[in-house]
Amino acid sequence: MKFCSHDRTPMTGLRGALTLLTMLLLVSTAATAASTSSGKSVKLIELFTSHGCSSCPPADELLGELLDNDPELLALEFHVDYWNSLVHGSAGNFVDPFSSSKYSMRQREYSVAKLSGRPGVYTPQAVVNGVIAAVGSNRRHISKALKIERAAAFEIHQEPSASDPSLLNISVTGDQQQRQALAGTDITLVRYIDSALTEITGGENRNLELVNHHIVFEVMQLGQISSGSDMVYTISAPDDGEGCVVLIQEGALTPVYAALECP
Repeated sequence: MKFCSHDRTPMTGLRGALTLLTMLLLVSTAATAASTSSGKSVKLIELFTSHGCSSCPPADELLGELLDNDPELLALEFHVDYWNSLVHGSAGNFVDPFSSSKYSMRQREYSVAKLSGRPGVYTPQAVVNGVIAAVGSNRRHISKALKIERAAAFEIHQEPSASDPSLLNISVTGDQQQRQALAGTDITLVRYIDSALTEITGGENRNLELVNHHIVFEVMQLGQISSGSDMVYTISAPDDGEGCVVLIQEGALTPVYAALECP
């Protein structure tokens, strides 16, 4: 694009100002993306599901819709293993490839924790913020539970490692009173697959193709809340098609005190 000679000086000044403004915006955006924190509230849904359960596909679909409609929602899908050996007539059984006895145990811990709503051990079951249970396909009850704000007891921060972009630095901060009151509470990293399509060859869902979201495949303890020492950890950044959530919670026996999606 060409300008007349008498416009060149003012346009150069204008272009310079616009360029500077653009650079400042880009720097600001990059800084925001590089370092994030968990905010002031908890908004987490855990879905306990199974490929062997005929009532679960609607819940799996609902979880995907909730994620699409709410960018602030954190979600984890735990596949239990107690459906794997159940035989459904001539269709037999189906072993859920994402299932684990550890996830079944997590659900049993929630049952001991005496959640409000509809507690117990069943599928599909949604647990919101570690305090309210609902049938996993019940949109109204889940939406109502998600609207109940729960203040985070701690703040979780993350930022890329300066020395290695494949690593993330995770830190936890909180006031001294909270740290003393909840000292020893687990700080847990949960890794998940963004989504997967599975062909079901047996059991109640035989011949269906099921889509699942935020499918948990690893749960590991990073550390514990300390009343004195720093709480800083370095983890591997998720691979393509994966994600992770950092939780502060004592197993599944307490509310979720704070949660952050990474990266």
